[in-house]
Amino acid sequence: MRRLFLTFDTEDFISENSIPVLKWILERLRKHELEALFFITAHMAEKLQSFPIVVDLLSEHQIGYHSSSHSVHPAIFEFTDVEDYQQACKISLERETAHINPLTGEIEGKGGILLLRELFHNRRIASFRAPGYCWTPPHLQALRTLGIVLDFSTDLSATPASFKDITFYPYPLISHWHGNSHEYRLLLTSLLKKTVSVLTIHPSLLANRDNWDSIYSASNPKKLSPPTPLSREETRQLLHSLDLLLGNIAMLQKMQMVDTTPRLEAYSRVLRMNKGDVERTYECSMRWALDQNYRPKFLLNHFFKFFEVNKQTSEP
Repeated sequence: MRRLFLTFDTEDFISENSIPVLKWILERLRKHELEALFFITAHMAEKLQSFPIVVDLLSEHQIGYHSSSHSVHPAIFEFTDVEDYQQACKISLERETAHINPLTGEIEGKGGILLLRELFHNRRIASFRAPGYCWTPPHLQALRTLGIVLDFSTDLSATPASFKDITFYPYPLISHWHGNSHEYRLLLTSLLKKTVSVLTIHPSLLANRDNWDSIYSASNPKKLSPPTPLSREETRQLLHSLDLLLGNIAMLQKMQMVDTTPRLEAYSRVLRMNKGDVERTYECSMRWALDQNYRPKFLLNHFFKFFEVNKQTSEP
């Protein structure tokens, strides 16, 4: 049976309309008897503490980690861009178990994945998606020591495969759903051709005109300004489109044509990487960093070190 992972990046802790949209999504998932995987940032987990009904609804689903601070500087690609690989791992471990000040980027006590596990104490949190799919090897290896063994950040393989005790799931075929015919064709083609498909939806973009984290594009802001909201009619249309999608997925599941968001598991198939594979993986992972005009100094070396490939040749 084909497997479809329905995932939601739950990260907008700034705008007030993100919680109502998230609650609506959870209620529709319950109605359609669908399970999903929610990747939640620590900042969003802090906000969710004030919404116990939403936390209860989320607890019906699989919960993944989406980093301690998402877009706050220094971001993952910045604080791991140090020459010493083990130092990058140490920095990652410190930041992913801490509360990060959303205005300064400084560590302020415990938080991060520890808070998420406290909030969802009844769920196993072993999966991760890097913000902007911009992952780095020392950061991921630090998360491995915290029990993260499943990654949804990379474009490494069309089917789940493992390397260094981490299972890498496929890159999403769609990173945000708008409900147009092109997206339906992509989804149908993927379900017909692939054994595993991943679909990503950002609840914030169902309520807001801009990305909630656009205030971090240049540097940390002086205040947390919410994005411009969509009109009620625009949000209504997007939610209606999403509801149709969920209904169609539920129908395929009842016909036993698709298994939606099954239990996450590790895979024994081992990744085989050469020099070209490592370079392509690095380029894909750095798109978000380059969009923010950041030029890494040491991260390419970290990729070669992680995959145990000689940078000068094509041989491992």
